[in-house]
Amino acid sequence: MMRIQFLLLLLSLSMSAMAATTTTGKNSYTQDQIRDIGFEISHELRCPMSINQNLFDSQAPIANELKAQIFLMLEQGESKQAIIEFLVQRYGEKIKYQPSFSAATAILWFGPLFLLLAIIATAAMLIREQHKHQRTNGNSYE
Repeated sequence: MMRIQFLLLLLSLSMSAMAATTTTGKNSYTQDQIRDIGFEISHELRCPMSINQNLFDSQAPIANELKAQIFLMLEQGESKQAIIEFLVQRYGEKIKYQPSFSAATAILWFGPLFLLLAIIATAAMLIREQHKHQRTNGNSYE
């Protein structure tokens, strides 16, 4: 009986430990993983101070602070997504090279497509009118 109680106690402790790690979302990374994920994040985000430079390439003081923040958060076990969300909350959507899809950014995603379709439709209408005009003018000379 004592054995069963001991096994149940171990089982409940292991389940609570698993639940605690699942709810906190903390990860354990090796130094190589921290380096790789940190570089990946710093390549994906813009420098708030430098124009057309990502965090990785920028030497601005704010970029160096943000890179340090990224590596610190990775060492604390934060996920890549959590770090990016933290920086977006702090600096806004403009820090991301590819903004997420929302009503406010829909024009960025669909604008080029609509512009291309409008150009194709306009060109088709002009070509059709030109052919119509050539047919009517061609018939009047006969």
